[in-house]
Amino acid sequence: MKEILFFLFIFLTTISGSIAQTLSVQVCDPPIPLSITNSDWSNGDLIVSSTQPFGRPSGVFRTSNSTIYVAVPDTNLQASHCISIVRSTNNGVSWAIYSGVTPAAELPKTKMVNAGSDSIYCFFQYGTSVYIWNIVNNSFHQYAEYTNIRDWDVVASSTHSLYFFVDVNNSNTIYRRGSADGGFTWSTGTVTSTGAIPRLAMSGTGDTLILNYYNALTADTGSSAIVNFKYRESSPGTIASLGFTTPIAAGTFKDQFLPVLFAGKEWLFYTTGTTGSIDLNCIQSNDNGVTFGSPFTIGSLPSRDEYWFDATYFTMGTGGVDLIYYSDSLTGTPSNSSDRLYYTYINLTTPTTYGTPVQISQHWPFWSSRLFIPSIIEYYNSAGDMGALWVGGPSPYKLYWDGYNLTTRINNNKTETPDKYSLSQNYPNPFNPVTKINFSIPKNGFVTIKIYDILGKEVDVLVNKEYSAGVYSIDYDGSKLSSGVYFYKLCSGNFIETKKMMLVK
Repeated sequence: MKEILFFLFIFLTTISGSIAQTLSVQVCDPPIPLSITNSDWSNGDLIVSSTQPFGRPSGVFRTSNSTIYVAVPDTNLQASHCISIVRSTNNGVSWAIYSGVTPAAELPKTKMVNAGSDSIYCFFQYGTSVYIWNIVNNSFHQYAEYTNIRDWDVVASSTHSLYFFVDVNNSNTIYRRGSADGGFTWSTGTVTSTGAIPRLAMSGTGDTLILNYYNALTADTGSSAIVNFKYRESSPGTIASLGFTTPIAAGTFKDQFLPVLFAGKEWLFYTTGTTGSIDLNCIQSNDNGVTFGSPFTIGSLPSRDEYWFDATYFTMGTGGVDLIYYSDSLTGTPSNSSDRLYYTYINLTTPTTYGTPVQISQHWPFWSSRLFIPSIIEYYNSAGDMGALWVGGPSPYKLYWDGYNLTTRINNNKTETPDKYSLSQNYPNPFNPVTKINFSIPKNGFVTIKIYDILGKEVDVLVNKEYSAGVYSIDYDGSKLSSGVYFYKLCSGNFIETKKMMLVK
């Protein structure tokens, strides 16, 4: 694969200042189905859009109508549009265009936030200005205070308030803003005059907000220290400072960083190194970011770079962190072997231990200067799941969706409540190449199902996450394996069971 040139996430555009065009929202009533055949269903990668976006897509799940919404900055989805909202009501199997904004332009950044069932906001940068769009009621306005924005981030609290942090061009000043009315009026404050690139996380169990940013900037910025600032919401739209620490010192180049906060624990993820020696790291706190332990490396594979990641908390079971990232061998022609998208997790009860990374991509992730960082969407439907948005090859590059349960073919039969653990014999057996495996767990807990060859070598991971009590069914596709005898083993709590199956091609 071609060499990757890394750079800071400073979203510079070729368009400066305000753009003398009027933006307008257009709603598709009824939504326009995207004429895409998801022929990749058997492999797990579901196509959201068959064209390459112009920036990083983002999305949210709306519980009230069990719908996934994704903001796609792409002028090809709808003619004369700079961004389109696409939605899926069937867990990502099919998508339709819900609304969009005109005129056509390249947008460097989008972020969707869920501030209540009637307040799904899409923030997007147009030139060096940021616009706020409530896609539920289609209220739409520009954040007018600054029109020379370099970078920004936004989160929503349980009071449906918005907290918007702005990094202004040519000043290294980060401002904080809070709003209880959808971004029409804002409380104000200044964070620092020596910082850049704000990254935010709102706690999953309260209204504590974490801010990370580069501080006391060095010549290359990425080698600067990373500050961890903590705030608490005191009233809707207003936050108060709880102090800061500097958990990551200056000196090592750090291209990307992102905090996650859940149940009094914080995880600060960050990459270190440059092309050929890039690692994904984490430093963890058990007291809401007051003190941190020692850094640990995640998913470090020999002769591979781990970079471009997204992380967020999950609430299923005991709760914890979901994490996805790109892994690149940097050699040869790009393929699903050389370039991969991995998923792993960290449980709340073991906050410095991550699960065995699982490759969830069946096409190779695509690197671009458009910053196609993958995005996680947590969605709590009847089964509970998480999904990954990412851009992949081969050309023409597409926007893909992988739901964790869809990728592993796991279905939950909610009509049954088992009274004991069980692992069924796969059917059919022998099989070629698809077979079904059923298992039952009588209580919430962590479940793994792994496949081993005749020599005891692990060759695949089917299940590797917290699950609620229930009866589950997996459609396993063994097309990647050679003919032969294999074993599959279920582990949950103190229960372990292994069965044999045969693949005949």
